[in-house]
Amino acid sequence: MSAQGEPTPNTHLTYAPRPRMFREPWQRWAWAALPLVSMSVLAFVPFVVAWRRSVVPAWVAAVYFTGSAIVWGFATVKPDVNALFPLAVWAFMITAIVHVLRLEPFKRQAK
Repeated sequence: MSAQGEPTPNTHLTYAPRPRMFREPWQRWAWAALPLVSMSVLAFVPFVVAWRRSVVPAWVAAVYFTGSAIVWGFATVKPDVNALFPLAVWAFMITAIVHVLRLEPFKRQAK
């Protein structure tokens, strides 16, 4: 018989809910707007929050941090780039917005 407060040997078999990224329904859309409003320089912020809440692994936040740092670096230095760079920035923003919206799946209506 286990002592009070000690975990039982089968606690690993109990149901543990998945960590939540969005505590309120409106937060999904507020976080998704961040990359667009910031022109993707702050696209990493939702993924750092998701990593801290154990929703995504650290490498996902690192990838978005790296992408944001590249965009910030190009915006600061302003090199003479061709038309491909604005397309890459728009692709990065759209990808970030879609990924933020998919961080937590929509709730299915149970009937």
